[in-house]
Amino acid sequence: MWSRPAAVGLLLALAGTGPAQNAATYTTPIPPDAAALDRLNLRTEWATYLPVDGRRDSIQLVQTFDDQLFVQTRDGLLIAVDARTGRVQWTAALGNGEPTSVYPVAVNREFVYAANVTRLYAFYRATGVAEFAFDMGSTPTAGLAADDTGVYAVLSVRSGRAGAQRLVAYDLPRPIALVDPDRGVVPGTADRRQRPPNPVDALTARYPSDGPFRPAVVASDEAVTRRRGGVREAPLTGLGGSRSPSLAVVDRVTPPYQMEDEGSTPSLAVVPSLRRPYRLRDESSRFVQRTPSIGSIPPSVAAALALTDLRPRGVVPPVRWEYGLESRVLFTPALSPDRLWLATTDRKFLALAKADKKLQVSGNLFDQVAAFPGQAGTLAYVPLADGALVAVDLTTGNLVGGLNSPWRTNLGGYPNHTPLVTRASVYAGGEDSGVARVDRASGDVTWRTADRGADRVVGVNESFAYVRSRSGRLEVYDAVRPNLPGGRSAPLSGLDVGAFNIPVVNTVSDRVYLAADTGLMVCLRDAGRKYDVPVRMAPPVSVNPVPKEGVVAPAGKEGAAPTEAAPAPKKDPAKKDDPDREMD
Repeated sequence: MWSRPAAVGLLLALAGTGPAQNAATYTTPIPPDAAALDRLNLRTEWATYLPVDGRRDSIQLVQTFDDQLFVQTRDGLLIAVDARTGRVQWTAALGNGEPTSVYPVAVNREFVYAANVTRLYAFYRATGVAEFAFDMGSTPTAGLAADDTGVYAVLSVRSGRAGAQRLVAYDLPRPIALVDPDRGVVPGTADRRQRPPNPVDALTARYPSDGPFRPAVVASDEAVTRRRGGVREAPLTGLGGSRSPSLAVVDRVTPPYQMEDEGSTPSLAVVPSLRRPYRLRDESSRFVQRTPSIGSIPPSVAAALALTDLRPRGVVPPVRWEYGLESRVLFTPALSPDRLWLATTDRKFLALAKADKKLQVSGNLFDQVAAFPGQAGTLAYVPLADGALVAVDLTTGNLVGGLNSPWRTNLGGYPNHTPLVTRASVYAGGEDSGVARVDRASGDVTWRTADRGADRVVGVNESFAYVRSRSGRLEVYDAVRPNLPGGRSAPLSGLDVGAFNIPVVNTVSDRVYLAADTGLMVCLRDAGRKYDVPVRMAPPVSVNPVPKEGVVAPAGKEGAAPTEAAPAPKKDPAKKDDPDREMD
């Protein structure tokens, strides 16, 4: 029988459970126990909680570079983590702490570059000290790319400009050279007769002022129309401009403004209103508003006022060049020593010269690029939406012949995950395609997962491949040979890691990382003694310009390796050794 006290008690019970259910917004993961890991021949290297507000913020993206992890959160927190120990090295808050779009960071030897809304940040990788932070003028639309000479950003077009997007190359600010007081030359220069630059000029160049207003340079007809393959540079100038007279025609910026062949003009300081037309008013009409808005003042007035701004300015990287795009860029640009490659929505793969933005290659891929390409040396492995994986040589190709592709293989499905590249193999996967191991030399598929739901490889070592399935299981596969007929492979073992809902792909070493949106990160490794020290699985990537003759490139630094040739042909099939085992 229904009674009022029972109804009241039920309502109170529901009221008590309601807030607790709403508060359970994020997952509640715990590190895997040792018994479960033993079945996978894994052990925990380290586990750490990152400084993330689990009730308000969450991890969005984790990237691996050398011996560092860079973690970005939804509210703009950038965290540098030591990949060997899990120790948090430094943190930096980007923006104003509000949720924003997260784009991949880029690194070189010294710096890590991150974008937040319209600002570009550069931090020293070792210490987290900020080198510069400045406004790029518009928001990025893809991740950043960087080498030791500059950083490259794909940005949206400013309001009132033409084109779909713009690609901007920024040069890195260089330290000011000091003069040896005894010799009068720059220390370390090969030519002792070389005189040092004026330190005042160097300081001025490092901290530039906005300067006077200059109209944008309109692209020449040749730059706009002389393009092959249907690709041309979009004009970045506006389609209209101010028609009002500029203050640049006056002889000075201090009032009164003296015009040529005319008398002195009244100063703007005595004009009661900055609303055009500028007219003096008598005492009786000073409160009467007669003119349009201040927004009609020509840009030269703002430039003149900027010259009087004596506030200190931060370091600003100079713009090397800017390129207008008529098609949208899908992913982060890929780099080679002398080129920058873009995958666009019109199914093209374009290469621009880093030095002068000259279009060097315009290749047709016949379908959309499905994910950011994997790269080793100067070879890129591009997954396409039609299920193909295409190898592209990033140092060759031209406008006439298009791309230089050593091979093309069909994987099926939709390989929308970035391929993981090792010394001899490429692991590619995606929706409804599973994971396939492809030989880098020939493009032959060595094996593929029997379950197409196991579609993301998160790490590999010399013996095993670790694949995450769409159901949240971490599965272990034999990386050397298939264990089913027809070149298919079934998992040797598996573990439910669904609570770790942030996928992390280790593109550097043999370690396997698990991450949850709450800030918990776990590092796993093979239990074998040879994996006590991380084993590097990724080959070096060549992105920096080749040093000039007589200049020795720094040794032992990532990204400084010479251009890598195509992989050597496969070994005798009778041999059982895997080529990836040859790595140190």
